[in-house]
Amino acid sequence: MGYRIQIENGNCLNCGVCMDVCPVQALDMSRPQRPGVEGAGVYGKPFDWMMEYPVQVGECVGCGICVRECPTHVVSLDAVAGPTPLAARQGPISRPVEHAPAWQALGEVTRESLKQNRVSPWGDLFQWRTSERPNDWQVWRSMVTDSRRDPIAPCQEACPAGTDAGRYVGLIAQGRYDEAYEVAAEVNPFPSVCGWICTAPCETACRRGTLDEPIAIRRLKRFATEQGKLPPVAPPSKRRKEKVAIVGGGPAGMSAAYYLARLGYGVTVFEAMPVPGGMMAIGIPEYRLPRTVLREEIDRIVGLGVELKLDSAMGRDFTLADLEARYDAIFLATGASRSRKLGVPGDALPGVVPATFFLKQVNLGEKPELSGSVVVVGGGSTAMDAARSALRSGAKSVTVLYRRGRSEMPAQAEEVEAAEHEGVHIQFEAAVSEVVGSAKGVSAVKFVSQRPTGRFEGGRAVYEPIPGSEREKSATTVLVAVGEEPDPSILPAGAGIETSGFKGIVADAGLATGRKGVFAGGDVVSGAKTIIHAVGGGRRAAGSIHEYLSGSRDGEAEIMATVRVRKAPEPTLTVDLATRPRVGMELPAYTPGSFTATQPSLEAVAANAEAARCFRCDAIYRCASVHVQSGRGPRDGPGDGPRAGPGQIPGQAPRAGKTPPIPPPLAGPASNPPLTTGGRD
Repeated sequence: MGYRIQIENGNCLNCGVCMDVCPVQALDMSRPQRPGVEGAGVYGKPFDWMMEYPVQVGECVGCGICVRECPTHVVSLDAVAGPTPLAARQGPISRPVEHAPAWQALGEVTRESLKQNRVSPWGDLFQWRTSERPNDWQVWRSMVTDSRRDPIAPCQEACPAGTDAGRYVGLIAQGRYDEAYEVAAEVNPFPSVCGWICTAPCETACRRGTLDEPIAIRRLKRFATEQGKLPPVAPPSKRRKEKVAIVGGGPAGMSAAYYLARLGYGVTVFEAMPVPGGMMAIGIPEYRLPRTVLREEIDRIVGLGVELKLDSAMGRDFTLADLEARYDAIFLATGASRSRKLGVPGDALPGVVPATFFLKQVNLGEKPELSGSVVVVGGGSTAMDAARSALRSGAKSVTVLYRRGRSEMPAQAEEVEAAEHEGVHIQFEAAVSEVVGSAKGVSAVKFVSQRPTGRFEGGRAVYEPIPGSEREKSATTVLVAVGEEPDPSILPAGAGIETSGFKGIVADAGLATGRKGVFAGGDVVSGAKTIIHAVGGGRRAAGSIHEYLSGSRDGEAEIMATVRVRKAPEPTLTVDLATRPRVGMELPAYTPGSFTATQPSLEAVAANAEAARCFRCDAIYRCASVHVQSGRGPRDGPGDGPRAGPGQIPGQAPRAGKTPPIPPPLAGPASNPPLTTGGRD
C-alpha cells in the first residue's frame, strides 16, 4: 500500500512549487530532452526548458501539502495497493550562466533540483504557511496568514474531542513523557480512561495505515499517562458568579464540569448512581478499565472545585424547577442507559436480563451468580463485556449470537479476540427468533441463520434469513445487548423540551434545548456512542453555556485557549518510510472468577519504536528540515547503495527467475477520486 501522486500534465505550469513544499522529498521535476522556449535569454537566444512536470521519486506520506499549494489544482493523491511505482531521480541541472537584463525565466527563480532538506519555497521573504484555495479561480492567493485554517493531522480530525494525537506520539518518540501526557490531556479530561478503552477512531484515519499499519495511538496514550506526570491545573484567570448545574456524572457531564470550572464557573454535578463516572463506572468491567484509573481522573476534576452530589436523581430527589431556581444554567447529560428489548416472543420471561443491568450489578459489587448456559444477544462492546463477565460470574458456557458477520461487529476486534481467547463462543449470522421457557425461567433460545443479500443500507450489509435453518440453543440466562437508548422520564410534562423518535432530547447545534438556559448533550442527545464522543459533546456544551452566560462570541475557542498546551517549534523531523511492524497486542491473561485488569502495558523500548513510525502529519508541513530516515526515496539513489532495477523496490533483491514489472507512468490524470487521507475501515 502507499500513496501515488497524480499530475494532470495539461495544466501544469512546471513551476516546481509542489517539489519545493514536499516535506519528504517525494517529488522531482522531469528533465525533457526536446527543445522548447521558457523565456528569452541574453541576445534573444532561446534555451531549453529546465523542467517539464513533476514525477514521484519517493514514498509519499499523504499529507496533501502539494495538493493544497499547487497554483493550478493539477495535483491529486490516490491510495494504491502494492508498492507505489516510482520514477528515477532526475538529477541536477546545468543552469544558464547568462542573466536577463530585466525579466527572468521561471526556471531561474525556482529550485529545480531535489533538495536534501525542505525549506520555505519563498526563501526569507516571509514566513510560509500552507493554505487552501476553495475556489478554482484563485490561481494564487494573498499571503495573509491570519485568515486561513492550517491543516491538521487525520488522527486529530477523526477524534471527536480533537486530541492532537500526532503531537503526543511525537513527544513519546523523543522520550518526553510528561509533555506527551499533558498534550493528551489538554482537550480530554479522561486521557487515562481513553488509553484503556477508547474505540480509537484516530487509528482508522491514520495515514501510516496506507503504508503498512496504523500507529497504535491508543496504547501509546496509555503509555504516556502511566509514564508521565501532569502539572497542576492553573487556577482560572477569573472567578465568575454564575453557577451551573449538571445532571449526570458520566463522560459528557464531567467533561462539561471540567471545562466550565477551568473558565471560573461554580459547577455542581448531580449523579443518580452511588459512584461517579456513568457507564464508565457501571457499564465497563474492571478488567477492561481499572477503577483506580477512573477514580484518579474524576478526583482531578473534582479538585478544580466541582461539587459532586451522588445518589441524586432528577425526578426523585429534585426537579428541573428546583435547579432553575438555584442555578443560572443547566446541562442535561443523563446518557443512554435503557436497554432495548429483543422484540421477539418470550423476551419478557424471567431470566431475560438487560446486559447493562447485569454489568451494573457486577460493577457495583453485587456479585451476581450465574450458572448453566448463558446466551448473549448482540455484537457490540456491551455484548462482549457481558459475555466475558458472565464467564467470571460462574456461567458454565457463554455463547454470543450476532445477526451479521464478524467484520461487521461493532465491538473492537481485540475485544472479540479476547472473548474467544477466554472461552466465549460466538455464533455469527444468527438472528434470534424466540426465547423459549415458562414462568419459572428460560430454557432455550431459537435462532435462524442469515446470509448477506448483496444490498446495503446506511453503509451496512442487509442480511436475510435462510429458509429452514432455524435452530435452538439451550440457555438458563439470556443477556440482551442489542442497543441502549436515552430515558426521557426525568423530564416533567410540559417542560418545553422536545424529544426525538428514539426518545433522545432534541438540541440545536449549540446543544441548547427549547427551554431557556437548559442544555443537553452526550448520549441523551445523540443516542449511545463512545466515551470520546461524549467528551467532545461535553466540551461543546460548556462552550455554549459560556456563550449564554457571558455573551462570548465563541465559547469553545475560549476554552481551547485556556487548556491548550503551548507548541514549541520543531526545527527538524525525521520520518521513517520503511515498512515497520506495528507493536503487537498481547491478549490479556484470564483467571476464572477474577475481574483484575491484566492487559499488559507497553515497555519503553517498544513504545518509543512504535511512536517513531508516525509520519508526524501534525507538524511535517511547517517543519523547516525533514529528513527521510529510510524507505524508498531520494536517499536510495547513486551514492546510497545499489541502484534498483526497473520495477524493483530499492533495498530489495530481485526475485529469482522473474523479471519485475515496469511500473506504469506517473504522469497520467488520476482515474480515482482525489484522496488526501489514508487509513483502514
